[in-house]
Amino acid sequence: MENGCVCCNLAGDLVEQMTALAKQTSPKFDYMIIEASGVSEPAAIAALFETCEEDHDHSGHEKEDDLPNFAKLDTLVTVVDSCQFFQNIGPDAQMDKGRLLLDQVEYSNVVLLNKTDLVSEEQLNKVRDHVMALNSKAKVISCKESSVDVKEVVNTGLFKAEDFDLDKFTETFEGEKPKSCCKASASRGESPCCLRARTIESGLSKVLLPQKKTAKSRHNENYQISSFVYKARRPFNPAKIHVDFLDPFFVSVDEDGDEEEGDEEKGENEDGEEKKLDEEDQMDEDNASNDKIKQLQEEAVKKAKHRSDTFGNLLRMKGFMWKASSHDIMGFVSIAGSMVRLDAPGTWTALESKAYTGSDVEKAKLRKDWDGDWKDRRQELVFIGQSLKHDEIQKILDSCLLSDEEMAMGVDGWKATFGDIFLHAEE
Repeated sequence: MENGCVCCNLAGDLVEQMTALAKQTSPKFDYMIIEASGVSEPAAIAALFETCEEDHDHSGHEKEDDLPNFAKLDTLVTVVDSCQFFQNIGPDAQMDKGRLLLDQVEYSNVVLLNKTDLVSEEQLNKVRDHVMALNSKAKVISCKESSVDVKEVVNTGLFKAEDFDLDKFTETFEGEKPKSCCKASASRGESPCCLRARTIESGLSKVLLPQKKTAKSRHNENYQISSFVYKARRPFNPAKIHVDFLDPFFVSVDEDGDEEEGDEEKGENEDGEEKKLDEEDQMDEDNASNDKIKQLQEEAVKKAKHRSDTFGNLLRMKGFMWKASSHDIMGFVSIAGSMVRLDAPGTWTALESKAYTGSDVEKAKLRKDWDGDWKDRRQELVFIGQSLKHDEIQKILDSCLLSDEEMAMGVDGWKATFGDIFLHAEE
């Protein structure tokens, strides 16, 4: 294949070549191994193997040569440099590299802890425990020079797309098997007492602490690595969530970087002669870019200190975010170390037509997160880190939620006072 990234600009090329190989009868291939670059996003590659489930007419884009008709994804493997793991996710790391690394660890069935000969046993255990805190379902294997039994990574049947839904992770906080005392609580119309004991209600939100068996895991006892979920059913004030939470503690990086290089630096003048950027101008541009990166890294270090002092060593945060200025748009926030990324993957399921007109199965699937008048609009944020101060984080986030008076304004009032991304898109 040509140079490029298989999860974005070369995705079509990858599908075409895999389909062509799958059609071959001589030689016939049973398995294909895709070795992606270190900057590829596994979730994007996995999406190539999915069938379209969007609510529209599929006849316009369904093809006989669609990849799911020829191949299925068997195993996602991530290779971790054990020696550089913490440097790659720290505040001094290359901008957004930490988020990408943690995404790769989280979205994998097997994690290979490579270069174990370059770290001590204590260092390796620390890396392993962090990886297991990020992805407790993954098989973690230590190795040198990426040498492992092929049976550990081929034909495992481990990949299941639903295993990587955020809901699966949050269910571990609520899906505790009822004990006799909890059954007694349920018989009285109360919530299970064990769940209630690890739920901190503030009146505006609730924090779910992990089950006891999870809290006593080795990575918690050895390194105080733990997790919790923050939940609320009212939107954030769009100004406050940035001013009081995102901006003071994290660095936002523009992802529209210089992905296309080389040929794009060349052009043609009116006479058709090839031209290049002036060397001095290019040098100035490179220096300015380096200065910006250095500035962001220095900012990240300062904010990491402030963040650690305020609510502990946050390794990872991700989840759904509802802002009053984007009432109908599902927000998704992803934080790795000091880097924050905000996405809008689509609308809430409250606006899905099949949630009202579909089959019983379709309705149940789309309504599983509905609660009250706002349906599935919510804050649902997962935090993973060391010695986290969940009470302080809950306090800060609660202060960013709309007040009772603001809630009483309703959606029209929010649009009038906070703006709306659709109404004010061109301003």
